[in-house]
Amino acid sequence: MRDRARSLKRILEVQRHLHNVEELKFARLKQQAARCQSEQQALTEALSNDGALHGLFLDMTVRRIKSLQQEERRLAPEIEAQARVLVEHGGRMRNSERLAEELARELARDDERRELERLLEAGFARRSASSEQDR
Repeated sequence: MRDRARSLKRILEVQRHLHNVEELKFARLKQQAARCQSEQQALTEALSNDGALHGLFLDMTVRRIKSLQQEERRLAPEIEAQARVLVEHGGRMRNSERLAEELARELARDDERRELERLLEAGFARRSASSEQDR
């Protein structure tokens, strides 16, 4: 049973590591989407300002905004898929944690039972030794 506890502990460590990896992937995708949004906002604000060189870069700025919008649309399904993967890994990790906790409780109960048996045997041995002396 101790071997089972060790292997379950390793499984739990792997599940936690995988969950952390998936969290990082999710965070990176969200950062990319946020970067696209902030750059779009900055470019839109730049377009609304009247500058001396405003007309020279109008086409290039509009193309950049469109490409950022496309990038954001491309990222949206990836973010949703990664969120589902993250939830799945979270469930596996919680399941592994639950199994590890149940096994730890079972091991503790087993240890307590063994200790109780040892104490009872010691008590019976003392009683039988003292009853033999009384004869």
